[in-house]
Amino acid sequence: MSPRVVGPAAACVALVLALAQDVLPGAAFYHSWQYALVLAGALAIVVTSIVSALRAGFAWGRWIALALTGAAIVGVAGLASGLLGPDTASVIGTPGTVAPIPALGAAAFFGAADAGAIARGDAAIVLRRPGKSALEVDGFGHRLDGESILGLDPRPAAFIDAWDERGEHLTITQPSNASFLSPVLLFRQHQKIGEFDVPFDIFATPGRARVFHALFFTPRDLVNFRHAVADPTHPALVVTVSDERGKPIGIALAPSGKTVELGGVRVRATLGTFPALAIASAPPPLALAIGLALVVLGLAGSVLPPRGRAAAAVQPAGT
Repeated sequence: MSPRVVGPAAACVALVLALAQDVLPGAAFYHSWQYALVLAGALAIVVTSIVSALRAGFAWGRWIALALTGAAIVGVAGLASGLLGPDTASVIGTPGTVAPIPALGAAAFFGAADAGAIARGDAAIVLRRPGKSALEVDGFGHRLDGESILGLDPRPAAFIDAWDERGEHLTITQPSNASFLSPVLLFRQHQKIGEFDVPFDIFATPGRARVFHALFFTPRDLVNFRHAVADPTHPALVVTVSDERGKPIGIALAPSGKTVELGGVRVRATLGTFPALAIASAPPPLALAIGLALVVLGLAGSVLPPRGRAAAAVQPAGT
């Protein structure tokens, strides 16, 4: 393959790999040795091509060297982010609470969520810092925040309502979670059931001395469920109930929005999602801006006639 093709091809590889961290953030691949090896190999070819282009002594070669230099800057920024940046993290918060994020010098405000918000899965998270305007992260894309990219990680959730035999509303508690009085289950644990590995949570109704174990089954899980399911197109809970001494009382399949009776308690679970805040590392924006500007300027100079090249050299990029 011609050296004039190898260099630009390697530059394209470096650009794609680095910019992918902004376009498709959060992938574990960016922090792998395979990613680093491919990107470092592309950068080595780019640097060699820059030297060759400058030695050629032609004006066209100098413009190409400028474009390749810009690609190298972007690639190095991507390599540094992949090697040195932290792995993608998820900050989980109960609706209506605040979670401090020391790494960002901020706090994440998780909005209150009722049954409708859980079913729609449209809750947002607001990031606040002292002396700065609030940054809202919603489900319509990612937000760049310095060298981090913020997004939402939808997680299984359930809003629990419960009543006794007289129709009196019962208080929901979560004895094993910090969100003790929240009616929203976030299923932070997983449990292996045969071939299924499903989200798992516990709630209780102290007014009736009942403890419930809930397993979250997605529609995909229900398709492979051993027992007949009336509506396998929506998620459902498999709920078991015991008394406070741990004695099993009953088990039932609770489709989303449907009321079932277990151990003298009527339970309705509205299923959906509630987001965690996903924080992924990204290349420094300034390095990307400088690198991409040099790429555009170098490419423009290489295709313009000599008089146009002179004009491009004295005019700032984008004018």
